[in-house]
Amino acid sequence: MGTVTRRTALKASALFGAVALSSRALMPTAAAAEQAKTPTKGTPSPAPATHYGPASATGSVSEVYQKARQVLYPICRVCPQCDGVACAGEFPGIGGLDSGMSFQNNFSGLQQVRLKLRPLSGDKKPDTSTVIFGQKLSFPAMAAPIGGLAENFPHLHDMSEAGYFDAIIGGCVDAGTMGSVGDIQSDPYDVTKARYDVVARYPGKVIAGIKPRLNPNLISIIRLAEAANAFMITIDIDSAGRGWMDTSGASAVEPKTVAQLRELVRATKIPVVIKGIMTPEDALLAGEAGAAGICVSNHGGRVLDHSAATAEVLPSIADKVNGKMVILVDGCVHYGTDVLRYLALGADAVLVGRHLWRAAHGGGRKGVALFMQTMHDELTAAMVLTAVPNVAAINRDILA
Repeated sequence: MGTVTRRTALKASALFGAVALSSRALMPTAAAAEQAKTPTKGTPSPAPATHYGPASATGSVSEVYQKARQVLYPICRVCPQCDGVACAGEFPGIGGLDSGMSFQNNFSGLQQVRLKLRPLSGDKKPDTSTVIFGQKLSFPAMAAPIGGLAENFPHLHDMSEAGYFDAIIGGCVDAGTMGSVGDIQSDPYDVTKARYDVVARYPGKVIAGIKPRLNPNLISIIRLAEAANAFMITIDIDSAGRGWMDTSGASAVEPKTVAQLRELVRATKIPVVIKGIMTPEDALLAGEAGAAGICVSNHGGRVLDHSAATAEVLPSIADKVNGKMVILVDGCVHYGTDVLRYLALGADAVLVGRHLWRAAHGGGRKGVALFMQTMHDELTAAMVLTAVPNVAAINRDILA
């Protein structure tokens, strides 16, 4: 008999025939198991209950996640700690590519970053606000662009794409920060335009995430972002890998040269951030192309298996950039302490992905706002306990 690991245990506890998208799930409760004995044809087994911490007042993130689990299970188990183990290899879906190790590396790499506790020296009212590209944020966290909702979650019909993006953007704006829209290159132009109709309702408050389409196509999407008054544009250059690397047809994407990136940067006055930077060398190339910023990201572990954690590579990239560009980072951002640690490693702000996706499905706009406000409050408490008076003062000295 082989060694039983957490992942094999999760696989063994799957509900047989729950939904074709997934074969691994948490063990059902007694009530759910009893109901599963006589399932209704075509109806997935109900999501088992999961404990997310102590009972709390109405409107807690815990309650939003409980609701999200009922909606998203088994596409996403909404695990108490989102470490990429249960969903490894579920792609399309929410998990990491192939073995899922890149996703798991993001989680474990961040957990290795530890803070110094200095409760005698802290400012009682630290300033969490920051300014990115001239826009003041209540705290240095924004929504990561997530696209391809219909392709990754084809059986998820609780919310339209427009409703989803409205929840993400509106909730982030309510919390004093920036929302986002994602992209998928296979969408027809009218579908993409409808996405930017949502953006236009929040002028100057939305990150426009665009796939590395062929330059003429990408510039046409940039024009939509301009018309909608987007806050900034991210181009996730790492999306050009594997089967997506097709340089023919309307939905083509491609790896970009410095010259191609320079053309895109010069095509707009909106700040362009190159997303998918994992080495100091690529960071310098993005700067050579004239990018306003970079995002240190391995695409949530969904483009290359066995890549390093973003927390591992961020310090060397920040040292090389040396303040010449804005540095964003993503990768398992869940708590206010995650924001603090990533900033200590060299980022100017973080992007939050999967957790906001869950919050939107568990509580809509209010759920997103609640999640971001909770993260803001956690960051405030962490800054008090690490003796950091403001965001500008966060550096590696606070790391143990």
